[in-house]
Amino acid sequence: MKKHTIYGQKYLTLSWEETNEQLLQIAEKIIKKKEKFDRVVALAKGGLTWSRTLCDYLGVKELSSIQISFYTGIASTQKTPVITQSLPITIQNERILIFDDVADSGETLVLAKKYIKMHGAKTVKTATVAIKSWTSFVPDYYGFNSSEWIIFPHEIRETMTLLKRSWKKQHISDTVIKKHLTSLGMSAREIAVFYNLV
Repeated sequence: MKKHTIYGQKYLTLSWEETNEQLLQIAEKIIKKKEKFDRVVALAKGGLTWSRTLCDYLGVKELSSIQISFYTGIASTQKTPVITQSLPITIQNERILIFDDVADSGETLVLAKKYIKMHGAKTVKTATVAIKSWTSFVPDYYGFNSSEWIIFPHEIRETMTLLKRSWKKQHISDTVIKKHLTSLGMSAREIAVFYNLV
């Protein structure tokens, strides 16, 4: 994991391998507790990429998702999270593991847990790759604790878009922006492919 501070904002960049290691640690904790789940419900978009791997590690066959919108930019959110994609199936009496990438304020997970319980789940547990040190909701399982803005390897273009727009408003040159993106772990190829699209 690489840590960087740019213009006062702290960032933590994870590779595919480092993220997988966190998932393996989460699965190991769940297996040691002998917890069993009928279904993983991924929170879109953050939890989607890693939920398939977590299902595999836990031997869970069923995977569903709901979408909850909260973030509007780097370290900025709406007032409250909103469910924008509902659960398309019945989960009555199922043991559910809700999975997301990060528990930041914790409000998204709180809303998701209430929503899943309302749909008749037998039990509901939560897991995230990371938690923020200030979260008001600590999941049942998580990989690590961080106070930085976390950049996962499945959101390179999205992160590049947000950062470029923000830095352009500060009148920072393309050359300097590209250097910052490189320092955050984005490859020359990723920058070449995506930079002019944002």
